[in-house]
Amino acid sequence: MENKKQGENHCMNTIGCIRATLGSTEYYIAKMTAGQIIDMVGFAMEMPEWDQMSADEKMQRTLDVNRVVSDLVPYVVEDPDKFFGCLIIDIYRGFEEMEFESVATVIPNLPAAYKQPLKDMGFLTLPGNERLIALDGQHRLLSLKVAIKGIMGIPASMNKISPSWNSLKPHPELASEEISVIFVEHTDTTKIRKIFNKVNRYARQTSRSDNIITSDDDIFAVIARRLISPGEPLAPIDNIDLVNWKNNTLSTRSKQLTTLSALYTISETLLRDNKFSSKMLPDAEKVEEAYKFVSDFWRIFLDKINAFRQYITLTEQNCPVSGLRESNLLLKPVTQMALAHTARMAQLKGISWEEIVKKINEIDWSFENDLWFNILIIPSANKKMITGKEAIRGAGMVISYLVMGDKMSKEEIADVTQIIHNARNDDAAELPQIV
Repeated sequence: MENKKQGENHCMNTIGCIRATLGSTEYYIAKMTAGQIIDMVGFAMEMPEWDQMSADEKMQRTLDVNRVVSDLVPYVVEDPDKFFGCLIIDIYRGFEEMEFESVATVIPNLPAAYKQPLKDMGFLTLPGNERLIALDGQHRLLSLKVAIKGIMGIPASMNKISPSWNSLKPHPELASEEISVIFVEHTDTTKIRKIFNKVNRYARQTSRSDNIITSDDDIFAVIARRLISPGEPLAPIDNIDLVNWKNNTLSTRSKQLTTLSALYTISETLLRDNKFSSKMLPDAEKVEEAYKFVSDFWRIFLDKINAFRQYITLTEQNCPVSGLRESNLLLKPVTQMALAHTARMAQLKGISWEEIVKKINEIDWSFENDLWFNILIIPSANKKMITGKEAIRGAGMVISYLVMGDKMSKEEIADVTQIIHNARNDDAAELPQIV
């Protein structure tokens, strides 16, 4: 940090800004180019005294470089609609010598209508030997640095360099991008730590449903939303939503068949072999092809699976579906997600979904069927569903065995056998009968 980029030549830096006050904290709102920011602002962990600081003195957490490289850098480099919130910059050293000059002071003969608004608009001049630290937004700062400089933007303090980082290419054209910043003075370490803590503690993460609803570069989210659009397989029936797009669960009295989160997971499972990224939308032709594949899954299942046909009939008549949901596991999103694993395996083995559906209708999907104990449901009084990616995959493997066990490999059957043994807690437990 003690280098020319931090101002050893003592060349003053002047930045246009707005002065503001919140509580006891005076701060300054400004914009800077990405190039200015990566040259002037450093990371707390790079300070020479960082290793000697106590936990009470440190005001930052450790950088997660892997997350920056895998998630943030591609976003900065590839997305033309990228956007960042303000970086909060701690003036760690040099705040005693900085000076704010108001436009109203510099231009004393302003008309009266301008004087009051312009008294807090002006210029912040830093002494040139200041030390600026990213208080909030250090991962965004690092993403800018790596995006612009490539692997040379990785902090020298990183002990382990991943071989995959060598492919990082510099994009110097991004240096002209403009970023909003907030400057705060480091007058009190306790106060600065408090600001960092509160900014992060009270920042609420968007929900999974919110992310699916708003994401336009995630193909699985785009497909999930389209499935519930008018004219599509899961569109509302007479203003009754078939899909809960507000949260990830269905209540006992819910009239909905599934959740938006389940649609996302099912799309992700069905399209796994296409190696789509959730961070970048492919071209329109590939999106359309992928959507047709997923929508065909839903059209066939809704039209051919008896439990789903019953659900549609009840919904068309505006009748309650809670009884059906509480008696048939197919009305549970967890089971639907497991079916996606079965459909994927059928596709890999060249078996049509129509053929699979016929056998699905022959399976006992009741909550009392002990086949599903510790696979889909916990065998307790309330028969709670078992969630989690591995549990859903395991249920999908068991369903696959029921409908196409004679087409499965020895390794796949061994996998199903282990799932059954674990569920029964019995290494002698036998596989169920193939339908």
